[in-house]
Amino acid sequence: MIESFSVLAILLTVGLSVMSLLSLNLIVISLARLLTKPRTITNGPLDPADLPLVLVQIPLYNEGELVRRILAAVAALDWPRERLEIQVLDDSTDGSCALSRAAVQDLARQGRRIELIHRTERTAYKAGALAAGLTRSTAAYVAIFDADFIPPPDFLRRALAPLVSDPSLGLVQARWTHLNAHDSLLTRAQARLLDAHFRVEQEARWRLGLPVPFNGTCGVWRRAAIDDAGGWQGDTLTEDLDLSLRARLRGWHAAYLIDLTVPGALPISAPAWRTQQFRWTKGFVQCAIKLTPAVWRSPLLPTWHKVMITLQMAQPLAFLIGAACTLLGLAYLFGAMVAGPVLSVVAVWASLTGLCSTLGMMSLGIAHDNTRGAAVDLIVAMFLSAGLLISNSRAGIEAIMGHHSEFVRTPKTPHTGPIQESGRPYGVIEIAAGLSILGFALIQQIWSALYLTLVIGGLLSLGLMLAFEGRDLRRLVRMRS
Repeated sequence: MIESFSVLAILLTVGLSVMSLLSLNLIVISLARLLTKPRTITNGPLDPADLPLVLVQIPLYNEGELVRRILAAVAALDWPRERLEIQVLDDSTDGSCALSRAAVQDLARQGRRIELIHRTERTAYKAGALAAGLTRSTAAYVAIFDADFIPPPDFLRRALAPLVSDPSLGLVQARWTHLNAHDSLLTRAQARLLDAHFRVEQEARWRLGLPVPFNGTCGVWRRAAIDDAGGWQGDTLTEDLDLSLRARLRGWHAAYLIDLTVPGALPISAPAWRTQQFRWTKGFVQCAIKLTPAVWRSPLLPTWHKVMITLQMAQPLAFLIGAACTLLGLAYLFGAMVAGPVLSVVAVWASLTGLCSTLGMMSLGIAHDNTRGAAVDLIVAMFLSAGLLISNSRAGIEAIMGHHSEFVRTPKTPHTGPIQESGRPYGVIEIAAGLSILGFALIQQIWSALYLTLVIGGLLSLGLMLAFEGRDLRRLVRMRS
């Protein structure tokens, strides 16, 4: 057997060390959420006689009938009609725009200040639609809702109060909750993952004074902050994170209201969820490439903030680095090479920190009234996340190489959104990779299959879900053709 002191060992040690660093970042965030106290928000009373003009933007793309539900929720907002503008930014290509036009006309007849903006070219995608709408309004505050969310009636009063009271705030972000969390194992797993983000990560960043990123919906921007930061830009797939960080570099702060909740729909199919995760992963890496130099040049940020922001943007690279480490580590797992003491310690440390960081953050995200089935949900969430190894690795590679890809909206119901072409294979790559690693492990070193359980199980479980649900999507395509 070959000795461990080789280029392969060095690469694997470096890769595992970076993975440990990314895991430690999540552990620090979790500890901050656990040990720090909630921040007090400057929240003075709104003057009923001097409420500001607010613009509500609703970006749509092939959303179908969802437009009526979101418009009904916006129309029910507790805000004077004469101080509320509504924009339906519909770039649809499937006929949904006709539904939007009818819904807009209905509200206009009721005396609402509402307009439909339909672009025939999706330049800059969602960012372009939001930017186009801003040119038609002078409102000082801008609320943004995706079509699959339902804001409560008091949303604007609760979100505007901190913005009006504190002129340094450029953004207020609310917490997502889930309309369909209990529909399936997939939606339950997604809910646990998102709860870890909103109940742990976002809250911890807010308590620590770190930038709180806009989540693309369920937030209110100060118009001056958007303009000062350079406006919406479509050169990344996460225009929300991009604008949030550019605003922070200009001195604007963000507040996170964990008690202000807005329910929304989760993707109901594995192909839709994988597409969403691909977009988010690629967008984060694009932002890291675009903004990291500016972050480190900024005189406004302390060094530890720069470190935490960099790790935040680079976190999705864990998939790409993890895939590379898995491939490099096969030679050691299957006995072709012998790991030295340094590599052995680093490998064990990376495994422990990775497991603890993921389980710890998701466990902290469990609400006291939502513990039923939590253990199963967490296990499923870990396996399905591991199943994204190939897809999200490709997202990272595309971002690093500067490969352009379309902003693909995530359909949340079976009746909305673009359906993928029927000839496209679903889950084949994940199933083939999972079976290959499993077969090789059983032939070479049976015990190594245990060590790779999460990777093998994740690839196979997600791959099988993609295959079965992809079959249904292909049938739907044939029905519509």
